Amino acid sequence: MTGDGDDLKARVVARALEEGFVACRICRPVDVPEVPERLARFVEAGYHGQMGWMEDRMHWRGNPAALWPEARSVIMLAESYTPEHDPRAVLE
Repeated sequence: MTGDGDDLKARVVARALEEGFVACRICRPVDVPEVPERLARFVEAGYHGQMGWMEDRMHWRGNPAALWPEARSVIMLAESYTPEHDPRAVLE
């Protein structure tokens, strides 16, 4: 991205962080070609837990252009599920 694109990207990331997400990244849908393979390994290992929709929709999750061919960017947001306190403290 250049010029206005860089400004828009910076504003999207800043807003995501303001909203409480711990990370925000933006890329083109084709920037990470190994995503389908990594996603398949992730699901095969059972790391998706009870999120059955992830396995059911792997063809879309691994290739956003399959769902939205007109998509030019992917915005990825991260949220920490870790509690603010150390849950192991009660074990001591």
